[in-house]
Amino acid sequence: MRRQGVHVPFVAFVLAGGLGTRLRSVVSDRPKPMALVAGVPFLELLIDSLASKGVRDIVLLTGYQADMIEEHFRNRYADLRVRFSHEHEPLGTGGPVKLAEPYAGDPTLLVNGDTFFDVDLDALYGFHKEKQATVTLSLLRVDDVSRYGVVHIDAQGRIRAFFEKDQGPGGPGLINGGVSLLSLEFIRGLPAGRSFSMEKEIFPALCTSGTMCGLAQPGAFFDIGTPESYHDFEAFVRSQRL
Repeated sequence: MRRQGVHVPFVAFVLAGGLGTRLRSVVSDRPKPMALVAGVPFLELLIDSLASKGVRDIVLLTGYQADMIEEHFRNRYADLRVRFSHEHEPLGTGGPVKLAEPYAGDPTLLVNGDTFFDVDLDALYGFHKEKQATVTLSLLRVDDVSRYGVVHIDAQGRIRAFFEKDQGPGGPGLINGGVSLLSLEFIRGLPAGRSFSMEKEIFPALCTSGTMCGLAQPGAFFDIGTPESYHDFEAFVRSQRL
């Protein structure tokens, strides 16, 4: 996890409201983002990683067992601003972003609270500005996209197709790594007052506009959504401490 700029000029929204149903066999007493990894909540490791890259303003988008998350992080950091936006009913992956609009900047970093992707935020921000994009996704090349869905980009880095998992063919390709930059205009245009999926409803439609871009990055990537991937990330964290 490399240290980047002293301060990146955006707020980070972290999706932390998931139920973690597939992880219940190993994490049953807490929300998925609070799963202990080598004795430390995953969400804390994620925030520490963002802080090491210069992020100083973080909004946790909470839902399931929000009290546990808010209690842990309310006064956790002296050098970070950590705030909370709580959904009182499930709003999917898109609704919480719209709910947190009053905290948004231009752009806003959106991070999945169950995914660790060691991205270069400076490079992502520079690419986003260069392309004058509405949305810029951090992409990762994998051997089999079937678990994640697939993203197709053109030579200029414009996303031309976005398929959620089980919608496209398997095999090697680029996937959405769960770290994105969203323009304030984009957030303001999201539907209000209802649950919706960013990946199924919003991103596929945005492909036709030519304003959604993707930057492939080579950093370490872990999705802790299954017991197997959770244990893989724990082994990675322990190896980094040796």
